[in-house]
Amino acid sequence: MRAGAAGVSAARTVACIAALLVASGATPHVAGGEPPQPTPASVGVAAPDGVPDESRYVSREVPDIVVRTAAGETPLSALWREGPLVLTMVFTRCAGICSPYLRALLRADEALNLPDDVRRVVLSFDPRDTPDHMRRTGEHLGVAGRPGWVLGVAAPPDIDRLARALGFWFEWDEALQQFDHPALLVGIHEGRVARLLVGGSVTAVRLGEVVREARGQFIPSYPLPGEVLFRCFDYDPVTGTPTFAWGALVLLVPPLGTGIATFALFGAARARRRPAPAPSRSPGS
Repeated sequence: MRAGAAGVSAARTVACIAALLVASGATPHVAGGEPPQPTPASVGVAAPDGVPDESRYVSREVPDIVVRTAAGETPLSALWREGPLVLTMVFTRCAGICSPYLRALLRADEALNLPDDVRRVVLSFDPRDTPDHMRRTGEHLGVAGRPGWVLGVAAPPDIDRLARALGFWFEWDEALQQFDHPALLVGIHEGRVARLLVGGSVTAVRLGEVVREARGQFIPSYPLPGEVLFRCFDYDPVTGTPTFAWGALVLLVPPLGTGIATFALFGAARARRRPAPAPSRSPGS
């Protein structure tokens, strides 16, 4: 009985200490000295094919959330006021598309030799990630310290608001211990969505278009995700000029065919209306 009473007394003492820690705002650590990890959650609802519908989100207002990096905190609005902003969302424990996608983004960025006023924001949506995790991601990618690159995290409620505004979604798979999510690059111009680029790869051509849209420049034509490849115009992101694609030649077939048929009909009608030559007269008649 004395041993049991001593155990109860010790348990009460531990409970009281834990209550005091919670009341004072301190967070007790679990065994091993590591703080408890936030529980991953899902945000948004995937489209039937998993691809956000760009037409639903272009021109939407972007929430002005606070981005936390290893260097400090920065409002997202401060970044888009400095120049065109392109944003993508990843998580550092990703065993799938995130790392290849970031490397494709870097290759396209270097191919275009984008100026330093372009802000490339890489934001984690995993509540377990910290600014230090993102700093190490930047070092691994080779962009740590480069002008224009911002890798950070944000509070889960802010990530929720931002993801819903951009059409981004992520779903936690407990069995795999991974998030399912699309690869998405967003061009932001003056606090509004200017362009969504959806897909597992980023080419220099597509990135150039996103940056120009984020500058407020009009891109006359580009293919939407899931649409057919037939198109009349291509766009050169380096010169900023549209060029004819092979689809324009196909469109010329009907008018050319109509023109040829019209000329043929008029030629045949003119030949029928032409008077027959008068019969020649003999000299003695």
